[in-house]
This record gives sequence, structure tokens and C-alpha cells, in this order.
Amino acid sequence: MNRKIALKYGLISGGLIVSSWFITLGMEDDPNFGMAEILGYAIMIVALSAVFLGIKKIRDEKGALSFKEAFFNGLGITLVASVIYVIGWLIYMPNFAPDFVDKYRASQVELIQQKDIADEAKEKEINEMDEWMESYKKPHVMIAMTFTEIFPVGVLITLISSLILKRK
Repeated sequence: MNRKIALKYGLISGGLIVSSWFITLGMEDDPNFGMAEILGYAIMIVALSAVFLGIKKIRDEKGALSFKEAFFNGLGITLVASVIYVIGWLIYMPNFAPDFVDKYRASQVELIQQKDIADEAKEKEINEMDEWMESYKKPHVMIAMTFTEIFPVGVLITLISSLILKRK
């Protein structure tokens, strides 16, 4: 794995995503978080295009690149971007969106209340949501959940990029 490329392109990708949070600041006022989630994942996909660019740079420099080599280099970029994303969230949330968890819970409770199910089932779902919210306050849980937001997307982009860019 080319660590220099992984670090450079991973920092670019992670930095773009984290900086986008300041652009979308306030969008969490959408009662269902729908638009913010769609925009967030769209930005994530665009920023993770750095995986493709990093793999392409390695291929262009070497002239040839196996799928395996492309995949592991892309995985390195994804890992760096994911770590930057998690660190960014750990700084951003308490300082710029301290009420995020409460707003998110309220939006989810509203969605549950709109369901055409028995009141007992709604109450059960709300209790499960509250348990989730309580566990999210634990740093290791927040870190793990934040990491799983971005890493699978990056792996998928790495897989696609590796298939496209492999060259014998």
C-alpha cells in the first residue's frame, strides 16, 4: 500500500466531508432529517471519489495495477477518510450540534407515531430508540456507529474503482 497516497487522498476526502457539515449546519431542523441525510450521503460519495483518484494516480505512476493492489490502496484511503470523519464528528457534534441527538430522537419518535401500528408497538419502538440514544452517549459506541456510516460506502467505492482501474 502506498501510505503517502492513502494519507493524502484520505485527508482530502475526510476533510471535504467534515467541512461540508459547516455548509449544511442548520439542515437538521428538517423534522425528519430526510434532506440532510440524502445530502450527507451525496457529499460523502463525492468526497470519496478521492479513492478513485488515488488509485488512478498509483496506476498512472506504475503503468500497471492489479485488482488486489488497487483494492488495498483504496482501502487505505477509505480508512484514513473514515478516521478523519470520526474525529471530525467527535469534535463537531458537541461544539456545533450539541442538541443533535435530541433532535434526531424527536424526528424518529414522530415517524414512529405516524405508523399505522398498535400503541404498544409504538411504545416498544420508542423505548428501543431511547435505549439506542442512551448507548450512543458512550464514546466507544458513538465512534463505532460513526465509523460504520462511512466505511462501507468507502469499501463499495474502493471495489468499483479497483474493478475499473485495474490494468495488467
